Amino acid sequence: MATQDSSPVDSSQRLDKDTREKLVTAVRHTILLTWSFVVLFPLYWLVSMSLKPPGQANSLPPDWIFLPTVYNYIQLVQQGDFLAAFANSLFMVSASVILVLLIGVPAAYVLSRYDIPMERDVLVWILSSRMLPPIAVVIPFFVIFQSLNLFDTRIGMILMYVSINLSLVVWVMKAFFDGIPETLEEAARVDGATQFQGFRKVVLPAAKPGIFSVAIISFIFAWIELLFGLVLTSFKAVPVTLFVYSFIGSRSIEWSMLAAASTAMIVPIVVFLIAVNKYLAAGLSFGVVIKE
Repeated sequence: MATQDSSPVDSSQRLDKDTREKLVTAVRHTILLTWSFVVLFPLYWLVSMSLKPPGQANSLPPDWIFLPTVYNYIQLVQQGDFLAAFANSLFMVSASVILVLLIGVPAAYVLSRYDIPMERDVLVWILSSRMLPPIAVVIPFFVIFQSLNLFDTRIGMILMYVSINLSLVVWVMKAFFDGIPETLEEAARVDGATQFQGFRKVVLPAAKPGIFSVAIISFIFAWIELLFGLVLTSFKAVPVTLFVYSFIGSRSIEWSMLAAASTAMIVPIVVFLIAVNKYLAAGLSFGVVIKE
């Protein structure tokens, strides 16, 4: 009898638990969908504006239903200056990412594995390069570039991008290397590997998610940079961000062309993210490996 009396209560409790779980799941999905809408709506608005004729781009109220056109993109491609600026940025940013990884990854490994005198001070000094706002250092950069004949050169812009992202690469990669057990390298040395071989064949593959993560962040930071390009270039090394900025005039804004150019700027970032997507999730969870 006791079992029969408790059975409806247990069923009711199970029902309440299932209902709560379904309610929590529904609320969670609603929040995620709402947040996704908030995040993706500006992107939709930008792309839709780029596909509207110039007269409809900034119409009020907006035209939600319209006939898409690629007129703005055709006009953009026909302007040779945009293609030149796009190629400039693609070359300079890609070269800067490769260079900053070649410098920053070994530096982070040394700081992680070796006892460096005043290591904390060195790390703070590296980080200090990111503490000042760009407007505070752009004039010193201009004076240095003028004196070294680097003004309006691709090499100068590459070095500038490297200086922007180097501290980020060193700090993030040091955290990755700190999370990789040193016993892996010790096992490699027992098998006859040198220090460099252990770094190249053991540590680097284990740190690959971190390398791709900082590569993505460095690419984005350099790709969207505007102020230094505005001050340090004039014609030969103009980045694409400066060309996009040119659609904002003193008296009017070419909204349709601005949207088309901005959408074109997003494409390399999306392609890069898709190419390294499988490493990105692991890179965002760095530090979960506990160092033995």
